[in-house]
Amino acid sequence: MEAIQITLPSSKSISNRWLVLDYLSQNGIRIKNLSTADDTQLFKRLLRQARLGRRHTYDCRDAGTAARFLIAILSVTPGTHYITGSPRLCQRPMGPLVDSLRSIGCKIEYSGEEGCLPMKIEGVVPTGNRIIIDGTQSSQFVSALLLAAAAMPTGMAVEVIGNDASAPYIRMTLDALDKSGIEYVYKGNPPAYFVSHTLPQVEMFSIEKDWSAASYFYNVTLLSNKELNLHMSGLTYPSMQGDSAVFDIYAQLGIRSRTVGQAIEIDRSGDAVDIFEYDFHYAPDLFPSVAVACAAKGIETKLTGLENLRLKESDRVEAVCSELKKLGVNVEMEGATMLIHPSTMQYKEPVDSHNDHRIAMAFATLKARFPELEIQNPEVVSKSFPGFFEMLGRAID
Repeated sequence: MEAIQITLPSSKSISNRWLVLDYLSQNGIRIKNLSTADDTQLFKRLLRQARLGRRHTYDCRDAGTAARFLIAILSVTPGTHYITGSPRLCQRPMGPLVDSLRSIGCKIEYSGEEGCLPMKIEGVVPTGNRIIIDGTQSSQFVSALLLAAAAMPTGMAVEVIGNDASAPYIRMTLDALDKSGIEYVYKGNPPAYFVSHTLPQVEMFSIEKDWSAASYFYNVTLLSNKELNLHMSGLTYPSMQGDSAVFDIYAQLGIRSRTVGQAIEIDRSGDAVDIFEYDFHYAPDLFPSVAVACAAKGIETKLTGLENLRLKESDRVEAVCSELKKLGVNVEMEGATMLIHPSTMQYKEPVDSHNDHRIAMAFATLKARFPELEIQNPEVVSKSFPGFFEMLGRAID
């Protein structure tokens, strides 16, 4: 069977980290294959705005990573800066990051609710070089500090307490520092990092494709009424991207993955388990896709590690739960654990995207089974994958 070529976007997470390194670099870094996602393109414009210093209000819209990275960077950038965002972004937590920056002398004031955007920042030279931060809510807080540390005159030590959320994203940040030539030292338990005051030393870096985006095509392959063989170029396995966990997750659901050069090919030739369990603590973005896949396949499922998913672009736990129930799925919550029981899925009404790109894409994969399925506000997918529906059509037509 000839493989269908699926073009994935470049990794948004890796792209955002290298945009910061480009901003910190004296001569700039040529970034190849930068993500075309709305979030990344917005962050690129905001960093250019910071570099030029002509406008001092930064509207991050729905981009949580951009907001958190900017808070850290602008705290040590001379001038008065104002950061705001969409109503949903202004509900998402920023407090632990702000508290940690205040502890080294940074001047940040909230303009509204304590712990949230909008806020005013007076860029200063920090008076301290040791930060202790609770990494429980978001790894983005830690990554923001690690990236900004290189711009601080004496570097900075970052100590992480609590159960660090999404640790693979922190490893991704450290990998970017390492590949850019920024020096750091790591000591464990509890994790502590010292980042030296060094500028990036590389001239060019190429971004790999996005494993999070690949998860939707694992779904399509699993759920399609016909046998599919999909070829996704630009993916490497193993990868610094935590969401490369789809390789092993979907192996349990019957999808066989194989490396073909700098690409991954997948088909439905494996054996599926009868009962599936997974902890999403280290791969939270995969939760919507996997939940939809298990529900559609009628697999008895237990999904844990969902605590921080209520703090994303939507309350993703509630969004997935409510939309699955509309499809006739027997799903229940026990604290931060979702239980999905074998059910006969039926499509009766449009799926609400909850204005969340990952909810929209995860449920859109059900078009492989229900061609008539409609997604409300489908345009939200451009936040991370502008070409999603074109590629979905290529796979299921």
